[in-house]
Amino acid sequence: MRRRHFLYASAAATAAILANAAPAAGVPGVLRRSRAGTLTTLDPQRLGSSLDAEIAAELFVGLTTTDARGRLVGGCAANWQRSSDGLSWTFKLRDDAAWSDGQPLGAEDFVFSVRRFMSPEAAATLAFRFDAIKNGSAVRAGRLPLASLGISAPDAQTVRFELAQPETDLPALLAALYPVPSHAIAKYGRDWAKPAVVVTNGAYRVRSWAQSGTVDLVANPRFWSASDVAAPRVQWISGIDDATRLRLYLSDQLDLVQISDGTALALAKQQRAKELRTTPAWGAGWLGVNCRRGKLVEPDVRRALSLGVDRAVLASKVRQLDERPWESIVPAAVTDYGAPVLPEHSLWPRSQRLAVARELLGKHGIGPRRRVTLQSLYAANPVTQRMFLAIGAMWRPLGVDLELVGLETRAYSIRLRAGEYDLQDYVPFATIQTIGTFIGRFASDSFLNFMFYNNVEVDRLSALAERQLEPAMRIARYREVERILLRDYPVIPLYSATAHRLVAPRVAGWRDHEALTTPSRFLGLTD
Repeated sequence: MRRRHFLYASAAATAAILANAAPAAGVPGVLRRSRAGTLTTLDPQRLGSSLDAEIAAELFVGLTTTDARGRLVGGCAANWQRSSDGLSWTFKLRDDAAWSDGQPLGAEDFVFSVRRFMSPEAAATLAFRFDAIKNGSAVRAGRLPLASLGISAPDAQTVRFELAQPETDLPALLAALYPVPSHAIAKYGRDWAKPAVVVTNGAYRVRSWAQSGTVDLVANPRFWSASDVAAPRVQWISGIDDATRLRLYLSDQLDLVQISDGTALALAKQQRAKELRTTPAWGAGWLGVNCRRGKLVEPDVRRALSLGVDRAVLASKVRQLDERPWESIVPAAVTDYGAPVLPEHSLWPRSQRLAVARELLGKHGIGPRRRVTLQSLYAANPVTQRMFLAIGAMWRPLGVDLELVGLETRAYSIRLRAGEYDLQDYVPFATIQTIGTFIGRFASDSFLNFMFYNNVEVDRLSALAERQLEPAMRIARYREVERILLRDYPVIPLYSATAHRLVAPRVAGWRDHEALTTPSRFLGLTD
């Protein structure tokens, strides 16, 4: 009876979503999309989830952007150049860039936006990746005023960055640093990003954002390439699980959906195999380890935990998402990195791994008769819960027990940043291919160093890598960093990510690639 009532409630909830949000099957000109996650903001500089990043890419365009295949191209900048010493970058803006309310978009908008992004008040997750900008880290830490940041507007169409050290990834990084409208912020303050007043510069603007989680977008006629936007209206339906997304897709009420659950993936393979698009992704799955808590301060203990994980079982039997079992920090899809850096035990059989794990744990007083309990924090979802339960079963014979704490996204983030956990589900991703997105977060002052890991040599080599003008030299230094990380284990790599999407036959223009987002402006509908 309880199961029947649950199914009735689920059906009623789905019906409510459809009644209030999704148009009927095959409405001409309306592209209907859905992915896992919850939208938390329309402010592109305060992104808190992968769904936030997807929506931001619909509404805003930075100095650079990505094309339909995920490759870096000019955005608001028509072209750019780097000085011979790598310490200055100059971006020339397009002549036809404008805000959705008709206000012109010029170089001063980018000066304002970069300063806001790097401000202590913004606490932008990826602000540390821009520390190469002159005075960047000092501004981010509040030690210097925003005006001292190395960005200027020599004229209305020119944006110039002065760097303290070379940053060859700067154009790629700028694809995820979106401009925000200073005139709207001056008028509305923090309310500027509410649906009724939000001003954008990308292919779409916001029509509505319903309490159900659905965001309704319409084409922005002032976007410089508005004539190329084939879908005049886009609906993003969020706040629903994989089973519901699949049901809506199978009933032709969604056109493009992400699949992030093994059961849903198996059903998709059975029923719509020809419409399923599977690609490697610029993302990974790690267990983040709180390096300042209890026994976990010892690298030997962290290494033993890594040795105790059977990644093949996790990927094939537990997660069931066709992910690649992975023991490196940098994901497989980052193609310009070369062969993966692997730990010395990568070829050991399971029996040898477990024997060494027992030995390492025994040195620190941990074993079947001297057990330790580790609090494991995760943003609640069934796949991650199953993963932690499986890892707990793998570690139990070693004397390690897990206390699972599944929280909603906001509560999870608060506990994470406060360091109130032993282990956490860490799922890093890159909006565009940059190795530093994965390696850079282990610097001791990184905003994404949730592990509280501190290694002077990692800091030195990371800084050295970021000063290199030649990509090959930068990669060589990053590989040295990764070797240290695979000795210290501030995180335990588990898998290299794979993306699964169902793409309806009526959707035109889809291209498989590894990037996080495929903005709707590259897609059409064959109505």
